Amino acid sequence: MTQETAAANKELVRRFYKEVYVNWNMAVADEVISPQFTSHDWPEGGPTGPKAFRDYYSAMRSAVADARYEVDDLVAEGDRVVVRWRLLGTHKGAFRGIAPSGQPITLKGIAIYRVEGGKLMERWVVSDLYGVLEESGALSPR
Repeated sequence: MTQETAAANKELVRRFYKEVYVNWNMAVADEVISPQFTSHDWPEGGPTGPKAFRDYYSAMRSAVADARYEVDDLVAEGDRVVVRWRLLGTHKGAFRGIAPSGQPITLKGIAIYRVEGGKLMERWVVSDLYGVLEESGALSPR
């Protein structure tokens, strides 16, 4: 892969974060997510593609309606783009069995995307969910 390809992939992910995770414009998700998109942090064997993505983030936004992502680092090499991000918002609704706390939260994480043919094909995510559970009062501090 060329440096130009890596740069184009990086720009695709930058646009994706701005349009989808800041502006919540899900039409862009439909445009840039492959029908075969797989997020490896979701349950194995679950749905894939843009609809699964929209459904997941619709549930997340019902819990954190004011959610917004901030990108701290964006690095690309070949067909991979790595994003170090923060999700900021207020936990006002239940999500995956966690009762609303009304508290501001910051979820930190790193995502690795694989891009193919100008589309997001795969994603691997590691996040500090434990820290959010502490912030929200769902867990006692470490």
